[in-house]
Amino acid sequence: MKEKRKISIKDISKKLGISTTTISFIINGKAENRISKEVIKKVEDYIEKVGYKPNSTAQTLRTGKSKTIVFMAEDISDPFFSAIAKEMEEIAFENSYKIIYCSTENKKERALELLTLFKDRQVDAFIITPPEDFKNEMEELIKENKQVVMVFDRYYDDFEHNYVVLDNLDSSIRATRYLLNNGFQNVGFVGLKSDISTTQERLHGYQQVMAENAKKERSVLVSFDEVKTPTGKKKIYEFISRNPQIDSLLFATNSLAITGLKLLKEMGLKIPEDISVLTFDDRDLFELYSPPISVISQPVSHLANELIEGTLNLLEEDLKPNSRFQKVLKGKLVERTSSQRISENNAI
Repeated sequence: MKEKRKISIKDISKKLGISTTTISFIINGKAENRISKEVIKKVEDYIEKVGYKPNSTAQTLRTGKSKTIVFMAEDISDPFFSAIAKEMEEIAFENSYKIIYCSTENKKERALELLTLFKDRQVDAFIITPPEDFKNEMEELIKENKQVVMVFDRYYDDFEHNYVVLDNLDSSIRATRYLLNNGFQNVGFVGLKSDISTTQERLHGYQQVMAENAKKERSVLVSFDEVKTPTGKKKIYEFISRNPQIDSLLFATNSLAITGLKLLKEMGLKIPEDISVLTFDDRDLFELYSPPISVISQPVSHLANELIEGTLNLLEEDLKPNSRFQKVLKGKLVERTSSQRISENNAI
């Protein structure tokens, strides 16, 4: 069976008796105040009737925009990042943009390869969660001024850039104070060994509150690559074994919490009778776990809206040098059974 030939602008021009330039203006949204409403309607009605689809490559050459945004997440399979991606996709689609997703796995080399690939494809914008030791590369990408660049989930404090982040310092301070106010005397911290602002601020928030209350700091830091491995589990096990006085644990990420929950079960430690648990980033698993796990929940919908709408606004401003979009959002403490004192449970 012979494949049906794709309709071109020239075909539409010949059929309607309207110039290709006029049709191009209408298709690319540049017809206002140039072309009559009657002609615009005539072309749009015909395009809808025949199902005309613009050639994306040619359209990019004409407009200078591919209508494509790249979202480079740390791990797109992580429920937090996938939830953000899903909500951004809806808004982007409504604005005629498509989003390409990829994961850096927190690896500098992988992030560089992805940047090179997509820069060559002339995407309009990058939304990036930068891996470790990536400051110079981010600064260079922003200086090129060829694409809108939005940094997500972390930021740099020594050069100007666009970002949307959680207030990690405040969230960690509130989480640690909450545990102390609940009567837990020996709060332990399980975090990531990293120079990324997110992990640094969560650790510093914990340290600040412990120092203010004259409490001994007890923490262990696990590298990103070790979190889901036996090595990571062993480090947390050794930390808990060395500090039997710990009566509560604050986990800096949901992945660390999942590893920690498996370990606590293997060690025969009951939650919250033997040890209390609170973690960053909510997941369905934490609400369904027995007992349900308390969390610092990130405002996923708000973060996604700010990210994509901020990026689209910057695209509309055509990369004006002084344009900056910077948002810091508050997390929400969700109290569940895992962070209650045993006396409270007995009273129920």
